[in-house]
Amino acid sequence: MKRNNISKNEVSKIIYSSLGIPIVFSRKILDLILETIVEGLNKNDVVKIAGFGKFKIRNKRKRTGRNPMTKKEYEIKSRKVVTFQPSILLKEILNGKK
Repeated sequence: MKRNNISKNEVSKIIYSSLGIPIVFSRKILDLILETIVEGLNKNDVVKIAGFGKFKIRNKRKRTGRNPMTKKEYEIKSRKVVTFQPSILLKEILNGKK
């Protein structure tokens, strides 16, 4: 299955072509947006962007995992993961209702 990921460089080029600002500034804008989201998650565990969605930190407990090939068990340590919940507006746009 082919994945269609979009790179930071591609997003910077889209900002550049849309706003006509230098690519260096486009990259800086993108980096500042991403840094702001990460700082917000570190500070509050939740970042809400109106009309887009909510990023949230979720704590996962430690658990026992198993390698499906060898059947060997091992411990998966507790960790934090980021989840994303799209806004109603974003869901509507994705489902062709807006």
